[in-house]
Amino acid sequence: MVSDRIEKQIQLKASRERVWQALTTPGEFGAWFGVVFLEGTFASGARAKLRSTHPAHEQEFYVTVEKMEPPSYFSWRWVPGAEQPEGEASTLVEFRLEERDGGTLLHVTESGFDRLSLAYREKAYKDNTGGWEYQTQSIQRYLAASE
Repeated sequence: MVSDRIEKQIQLKASRERVWQALTTPGEFGAWFGVVFLEGTFASGARAKLRSTHPAHEQEFYVTVEKMEPPSYFSWRWVPGAEQPEGEASTLVEFRLEERDGGTLLHVTESGFDRLSLAYREKAYKDNTGGWEYQTQSIQRYLAASE
């Protein structure tokens, strides 16, 4: 049974403004997320084309920014998973930043897996569950190294 959502959170030793910068500035986002921007940027309503730089997952993909509310909320839509078949529905990725314990509690939620085809849903959910585990650790390492 695949859930409709993936939820992760991590306590970061950085201010909410610093975490916001790492999430929404293309160069910084690319450094920890492992992508390069080929077209576009992060802005409300904008569509960006990115290319993964992870050796096992080199691919191009699009994200469409839904909402940016600095410095507390950032969301986008994309076709999830490593394969990203054409014609699949998108999921919603949300980042919520909460000041806590002298740093920032980052909540990452990806929802809408129930909108995917049955043939793709389980694989996309599995890929992205591991992916968000990796990425939350990656932003933590990135912010610690940039202090």
